[in-house]
Amino acid sequence: MLVRLVSGRVDAASIRRQATPLAVLIGIALFTLLPANPQPVQAGTARVIEPHADSARNDLPALSQIPWPKGTALIPLENVEGVLLIPAAFVGEAGRDTTGLLALDTGAGYLALDTRLARVLGIADSTEEPAGVRLAARPLPELRIGPIEFSRVSPVLTFDGEIVRRVTDRPVLGLLGQRPLEDRVVWIDYRERVLVLAPGGMAAEPDADRDRADAEHPALAPGTERDHTDAEHPALAPDEEAGARLSRRALGDALGANAVAVPFRMVGDGKMLVEARVSAPDSSRWSASLTLIVDTGATRSVLFEEALATHVGYADQWPSMRGLSAPTLIGTSDARMVRIPRLAVPAVGGEVTVSEIDVAVLRSELMGVLSRAVGESVDGLLGYNFLKQFRLGIDYAHRVIWLDAVPPGWDDRPYEYSHVGLQIERWDGAARVVAVVEHSPADDAGIAAGDELVAVDGERAGALDIVTLARRLEGAPRSRITLTMRRGARERTYRLVRRRLL
Repeated sequence: MLVRLVSGRVDAASIRRQATPLAVLIGIALFTLLPANPQPVQAGTARVIEPHADSARNDLPALSQIPWPKGTALIPLENVEGVLLIPAAFVGEAGRDTTGLLALDTGAGYLALDTRLARVLGIADSTEEPAGVRLAARPLPELRIGPIEFSRVSPVLTFDGEIVRRVTDRPVLGLLGQRPLEDRVVWIDYRERVLVLAPGGMAAEPDADRDRADAEHPALAPGTERDHTDAEHPALAPDEEAGARLSRRALGDALGANAVAVPFRMVGDGKMLVEARVSAPDSSRWSASLTLIVDTGATRSVLFEEALATHVGYADQWPSMRGLSAPTLIGTSDARMVRIPRLAVPAVGGEVTVSEIDVAVLRSELMGVLSRAVGESVDGLLGYNFLKQFRLGIDYAHRVIWLDAVPPGWDDRPYEYSHVGLQIERWDGAARVVAVVEHSPADDAGIAAGDELVAVDGERAGALDIVTLARRLEGAPRSRITLTMRRGARERTYRLVRRRLL
């Protein structure tokens, strides 16, 4: 998952004064063990909006068929297990021109570039260390995404992009955050693998609506805790419902007739916050309201262990898969995957509920860093395995996310959790084990973190990318797979039987 850790709007001098860059950090954690594939939604409490109910349409027009206004760009996406990659061109000082991939990260605050690239472009000083996150010394003269040109992009953050390349196995040069996109309406169709950037003029009268909404939902001062005593979702504010009506009127043909509006609060540098709640194993009880960042770069929805301990009394009763690792720029965190019976998010006219959704649970400093960055408690992220069930529209001006359900099954993975239990990344050209699921076939066989995956069923691992390798490890329960592993100078062959882990 891509995890944004970026501070609120502060001046350049205050950023440079940070002893450590936590307040402006862009952290990255991608689970390459298994892709997300939540099951069809089931009916629940009154006025549940179901993404895969019988009314889920096959009549959504292709994005290319929508009469977009002049200045709209349709850009192809590569979807690497929820990390959305787009081609981009960077023009630096003295006209230096570089092309490469950006990870679309609309929950992040700014454009962030690999430090080495920033040096080549002349916007970062040559003495700047590649590790850590810094503010570039100068704006980026030009960024081109499809036919759209962004001039004098600022601020730009620099970071060591190797961690993104390691977990995606793609030559990613940076992250495209919210700030360059804030005057546009952003559409993501995971199924069609298309990004649409439409002119912000589609949304009329943004300033008044935004100011009213922000006044209704001021951020808490740093360190202030939110009241979690209400087990039900708070009612939507009148301005949130009014913003949704204005947004629908402005976006017109881009929305399906049954598109659902989820109002969000914009905080910090562009974080989108929504409330959510999760159910007990038997769906008879619901948690207190949890605050989640809507994170289009997160390959999983995430809940922080600390938040569960405080606000969810039955989290240990969910089915769980333990022993995973979540690498971020603030360090590697222990993680487990759980299956939650129901997760619900408030919307205009009801709530959007997804059933049997897998969620990553982290014990990490990330919760505190994010909470300090936005000025209130953050309990997790609403990520790809929730969002991919919809054509997603983000109307920044009216503070509305539109969810247009797509038919189920377009990326079904029947054996996603029938696996041998290895989490792998690319390290120095080798496919390395970074974590082993507890009590999995690989764990029982003695495979350990640090071992190199040399071959799968006789095919050399070096000839396959990480995503392909991860999928090769899946298969029907009780099916067999042969792995060749290397530890030090010794190679060993394992014949394992896959089994369902979650």
